[in-house]
Amino acid sequence: MKTALQQAFARLEELHPSLFDIHTEKGRTFVNEFSKFLEVEREQILDSRLDGFKNSAEGWNGEYPFEGMTDYYISLDIKNDDYYNETFKSE
Repeated sequence: MKTALQQAFARLEELHPSLFDIHTEKGRTFVNEFSKFLEVEREQILDSRLDGFKNSAEGWNGEYPFEGMTDYYISLDIKNDDYYNETFKSE
């Protein structure tokens, strides 16, 4: 599966491959900006998943003492990065 942004840029690369030519200044700049957008999208997906977990019955069933537990450690415990990699980087 690809995110909407990944799909949009894949289509853009099909239509305008020169934009992705890292041998040119324009291409390097475009790819660099694209990478930043992908990272922002990734963080939004992971933040949403974390918020959903914390607000679900699963997150509040006494298994997770949220008081004093930071989002970072909860994200590690629910394997947020693994979820993203398995869902959106499998292609």
